[in-house]
Amino acid sequence: MTTVTDVAPTTPAKHRAEATTSLPPVRGQSFLKLVGIELRKSVNTRSGKLLIAAILALALVAIGWELTHLPDGPATADRFLGAASTGVMLLLPVIGVMAMTSEWTQRTALTTFTLSPRRVRVQIAKFVSALIMSVVVLTVTNLLALGGTALGGAIGGDGTSYSGLGGALAGSYLTNALNVVMAAAFGAVIAQTAVAILVYFIAPTAWSLAGPALFKDSANWLDVFGAFGRIADRNLNGMLPETLTAIGIWIVLPTIVGLWASSRREVK
Repeated sequence: MTTVTDVAPTTPAKHRAEATTSLPPVRGQSFLKLVGIELRKSVNTRSGKLLIAAILALALVAIGWELTHLPDGPATADRFLGAASTGVMLLLPVIGVMAMTSEWTQRTALTTFTLSPRRVRVQIAKFVSALIMSVVVLTVTNLLALGGTALGGAIGGDGTSYSGLGGALAGSYLTNALNVVMAAAFGAVIAQTAVAILVYFIAPTAWSLAGPALFKDSANWLDVFGAFGRIADRNLNGMLPETLTAIGIWIVLPTIVGLWASSRREVK
């Protein structure tokens, strides 16, 4: 006697393949989207907002001091820009440090690098976002300084002077960008906000103080602040090799090491 058993229908291999390939392809995040995400991160935290507010507050205080201590003659844009940039030069690089260390100090690296596994690409987006944020903040402080210049001319009654404004702004933007990149590079290498900020402020300053005493004129090869000063003045004084070497040692090298370290750092 022959019995018939029910056999569950099987899906042909071709149908299984079609079912597998019918899903829409997963698209990676564009680089511009990554930059936008990092920009939002920099202003969505309490520390980021306080830092930006502190920079602008210092600029306003400096401009107010200049307005109450007007010298004889026209109010000059250079004077107000120099006063407003004091706080910017001091605190703006911290934006770069915080951008590179936020994933590790806030323990969000696992989430970030799960959604965007290409770490170097994410880190470069952080560099770009820090530069963009620094340019925005610097532009705001420069506008405040120019407004202070106009107000100072009206209060003093001797008018205003904007001579050399273009060169001063160009030097300011370039040196601040280099400062932010250097701070971000330190943050990428160290990955701890407080330690990275401490090293950023102490190491170049210590060299600029101790270097000339130990190595005389040869210290210029590693004096990054001297290089920044020459760039800001748009006058290298025949020291192009020294300037490029200092920038390479303090900015380019830490950036490369930081990207390498970030791509291999253990995510917890």
